[in-house]
Amino acid sequence: MHPNMILKNNSTIHIENKIEQIIACIESIFDHQTIELVSITCDGLGYNTPNFTTTAILHLHGLVQVNHELKSWSLVLKIIKPDTEEKDCLEHHNYWRREALVLQSGVLQELPHSINHAKCYLVEEQQDGTIWLWMEYVEGEFACTVEQFSYIARQLGRFNGAYLQGVNTLPEHEWICRAWLKSWTTASRHYAPNMESYVSGLSAESIQNTWTWYQELLNDIDAYLDSLQQLPRVLAHQDLSQLNMMLVNTESSESRLVLIDWQFMSISGIGEDLGKLFGVNMSLGIIPPSQYQEFQDALFTSYIEGLRDMGWQGDARMAQYGFFISTALRSVWEVPQFLQIHSQLAEDPNNVTLRARFNQLEHIIEVHKNISPS
Repeated sequence: MHPNMILKNNSTIHIENKIEQIIACIESIFDHQTIELVSITCDGLGYNTPNFTTTAILHLHGLVQVNHELKSWSLVLKIIKPDTEEKDCLEHHNYWRREALVLQSGVLQELPHSINHAKCYLVEEQQDGTIWLWMEYVEGEFACTVEQFSYIARQLGRFNGAYLQGVNTLPEHEWICRAWLKSWTTASRHYAPNMESYVSGLSAESIQNTWTWYQELLNDIDAYLDSLQQLPRVLAHQDLSQLNMMLVNTESSESRLVLIDWQFMSISGIGEDLGKLFGVNMSLGIIPPSQYQEFQDALFTSYIEGLRDMGWQGDARMAQYGFFISTALRSVWEVPQFLQIHSQLAEDPNNVTLRARFNQLEHIIEVHKNISPS
């Protein structure tokens, strides 16, 4: 380690053993000029719900001398790891190596102009089996308002439309998931709590109606998943939670959309990614229940506008079908969770946190019911 360099490590990761890699990344940031590293600080990025295949996400930053001038630098280190045997399968929605392969392949450099990405400086396999991903630190704003989400939906429409119109060609890498939602729903059903015996002992009509609807959804799920495979194919991100979408201001004061975390990259049906955008941000509480309908309408309208921007003149009902089905099928995870919380409230009726989550899921499932064909 450089004797005069200041190192402050606020993580449990031994970055003091990675000085050469850090310097190589900083040299990339400054266009390979000669540098002298002055300081390093390592902080956690504060993600509370990391992926099962993620060990850590860290923010490294500090000062560097470039041509005798003191400048700041910043980058992200993400460490991914093997998990269960199923996640070592190329077809799995959460294949653990996928993000590393995305970054190594250069596929992100070929994306349509409507979508931007963080630069990758280095992909490094470790002896312990983990992979370290050294990437650009992107500073931007997270979407909160219907206007911001509508902008993202329009960019998403342009992104998908570029493939539909042949402006961009779909990548053919075998590690890109081809049936993301089928894999995700299968895994969700496997790990979701089994609430059948609990529901059989209840007499509440609203709960029974939800259970009946849910059983009908499960009976038809294979047909729904097969029908999604018949939709026009587009490249999809499939993890459009708020923290993975950044609105970055440019010199012209216009925002550009930067998407990070391409672990779930897939080739999916038109509208599927929009369903993930809507569904996951309802579940995370980013979209409030009082605005579910407003967001649903605005997102779909903006997505279609984005498709039309690229010249796609296909039937908007195909996009709506992909949007609605991919949103509604999130119930394979959220209905069992809803019923489990119902059982917990029977034991702890004054638990405010449980009650709030129960009410939220009740509203979300109502959206699922209203937009599903069953």
